[in-house]
Amino acid sequence: MSHEDDIADIGKRGLTKGRIEALADGIFAVAMTLLVLDIKSPTNRKFETTSDLIAYIVTLEHSFAMYAISFFVLAIFWIAHHLLFHFVRHADRRMLWLNIAFLLLVTFVPFSTDLLGDQGHLLLPVVVYGANLLALGTLLALQLRYLVKHPPLATADLTPMVVKQMWRDLRLYGSVPLASMAVSLVSPRTGMYMYLLLAIPTFAPSRLDGLIFPGAGPRADSSREGS
Repeated sequence: MSHEDDIADIGKRGLTKGRIEALADGIFAVAMTLLVLDIKSPTNRKFETTSDLIAYIVTLEHSFAMYAISFFVLAIFWIAHHLLFHFVRHADRRMLWLNIAFLLLVTFVPFSTDLLGDQGHLLLPVVVYGANLLALGTLLALQLRYLVKHPPLATADLTPMVVKQMWRDLRLYGSVPLASMAVSLVSPRTGMYMYLLLAIPTFAPSRLDGLIFPGAGPRADSSREGS
């Protein structure tokens, strides 16, 4: 049996990735929905005028900001997970457990968001939130590393150029939480908004687009040249 046939045979004996993606979609959806529960509407309180109600809503600005930022951050990690699994052909037991650990940390985000929203003036909530996102980035990196070390689990599109680009993005997922925690020592509000920098690998032009979206114009051409 040739090496190619051996790889193909191992691949056939792997687990399909569909169940992992379905579980991830469901958990991300629930976690993103739970974030809004931190915005508490007034109970047993009647406002006499619209201006009084507006004044109350203004006091919730920090809660609204934390909700929006955490929702956005979870969306970014969902996109990163989605992009990673574009290059997954099959999964094995270890890959399953790496994903379960990743999703465990996803479900923790609503709590760390709530803690930071209510006690953002303290250092501990800043560290807990930052460590939560840092751990999420680390689990994504471990999944990519495992995929690279087990080629039968990956698609043929996972080339060295693709891996290099993905490592670049994952380094940002690690550096932003660390930078935010450091800045929060001086200005918690600035540190909180720094998490928006995680959008850079999501929206910046990437050579990966040429592989994921064939015929995407100049990007696709440069991607083909690079490979």
